[in-house]
Amino acid sequence: MFSKRMTSGLATLAVLAVCATACTGSGSGSSSGAAGGQGDTLTVVSLSPPASLDPAKANVGSDNWFVNLTYDSVLRQRKDGKAGPGLATTWGYKGTGNKEFEFTLRSGLKFADGSPLDAKAVAASLNYSRKNGLNVSWTSAIESVTATGPLTVRIHCSSPNPILPQLLTQVLMVGSVISPKGLAAPQQMGTKSFGAGPYVLDSANTASGDHYTYKPNPHYWDKKRIHWKKVVIKIVSNPNSGLQAVRTGQADAMGITANQVNTAKSGGLQVVGSPSVFVGVNLADRGGTLAKPLKDVRVRQALNYAVDRDAITKAVVQKYGHSTSQISLPGLDGFAADYDNRYPYDPAKAKKLLAEAGYPKGFSLKMETQGFFGIDLVTQAVVQQWKKIGVTANVTTDTSVGQWLANATSRKYSALGFAYGGATSYALSLDWMLPHATAFNPFATSDPTLTRMLAAAAAAEADKQPALYQDVMRYVVDQAWFVSVMRMDGMYAFNGKKLTGFETAPSYLPDLAWEVAPK
Repeated sequence: MFSKRMTSGLATLAVLAVCATACTGSGSGSSSGAAGGQGDTLTVVSLSPPASLDPAKANVGSDNWFVNLTYDSVLRQRKDGKAGPGLATTWGYKGTGNKEFEFTLRSGLKFADGSPLDAKAVAASLNYSRKNGLNVSWTSAIESVTATGPLTVRIHCSSPNPILPQLLTQVLMVGSVISPKGLAAPQQMGTKSFGAGPYVLDSANTASGDHYTYKPNPHYWDKKRIHWKKVVIKIVSNPNSGLQAVRTGQADAMGITANQVNTAKSGGLQVVGSPSVFVGVNLADRGGTLAKPLKDVRVRQALNYAVDRDAITKAVVQKYGHSTSQISLPGLDGFAADYDNRYPYDPAKAKKLLAEAGYPKGFSLKMETQGFFGIDLVTQAVVQQWKKIGVTANVTTDTSVGQWLANATSRKYSALGFAYGGATSYALSLDWMLPHATAFNPFATSDPTLTRMLAAAAAAEADKQPALYQDVMRYVVDQAWFVSVMRMDGMYAFNGKKLTGFETAPSYLPDLAWEVAPK
């Protein structure tokens, strides 16, 4: 019963992967589409409607399909995690320190409304997104974006930002370019499209919250990328009903969970997946403001040793995930393979550490968790195992994202249940590690050593960053800032007889706009 409830509850997390491997560099040339000609209709299932069709307001992961079809991006993230050419053909950092970045656009580009897409329009779009986006912390270092020529754009940062290529791709959507017409009517961008992507929203055949229909953009610069005469995204909130639609041919693909894999395969569907999300408990009150014991690193380490990650992972995602002690994913720059099992299950050692810290009988703390996506069930499993070492958590369970954000930032809870999509270390550090208040660091914990390590990594050359960020991960795991429990795969089922190019990788969603084509 535990496994079934958990995997059903985590259905939406299969597509919540937030972000890709940060990469720097430059490239040139145009891309060619996949073979197979143009198909009639591609129909995919989404478990929920988009928060917004505005790229700046859309949720990374769950809303990408809706946005990427109609908005082209400055750069294009490939399956290998590297940035390739998109609207821009050349790009890169200027000088040292990762503060100055420049790119050059293709000539002759147009928005779907037929107006010219030039450097001035792109700069205006980037300035809107960096100031109005849901994840403004990712762009907080950007001080200015200016058109320095008809096709050239310059980004200036006040401090090192090594993930600008990543921000400019279709994955994070900051670089999804909005037309001047859209920027002039921001209230309309939530339900209409104002982009330059391969498709446009067919408003006449769209019912918000039920289904979204897209048709080819006649002004698109690379006609070979338009693989379908029509694309439809159906909203089916029940994952079992959604899978039945794919099995019976009413749809072609959808995100699934571990307990749906066998059903999908038995129905003749292909299944692909890759590490996507990590889940656990954030020991947010590391300074002991509310729960004094948490100030002692031995206590935080004890809470890690007390958790049987393998048992929880097996119950939750079966073989479609992996227990872990860190908050990164394989393939990302901060993933330290030698620290995946930094805290093996050892309740005896946990009790010993608590006693050494002066808490032989344990202690109690207040905890908040998320009652959606099944995150609370992972929290409950951790809480039950903590009881075995004398630690009692009084848990408040939130039922909406808004309630969770309010409680997480209220500084009323010492520990927070969480799920977080895989992100490059720079983006991760803005949410988790730097001394400013966020939902993942509500007490603005300050660690001078960590801050220095992060500053050095952010300013380093691209080839040196992974080693530096892996040292950062080892440091925060040693400091036991959190109890990460598992990473789970984001999985998809699709009609392999009809589709080609339906692929996934860490922090890379199947690319409906460019890569998914008729077989």
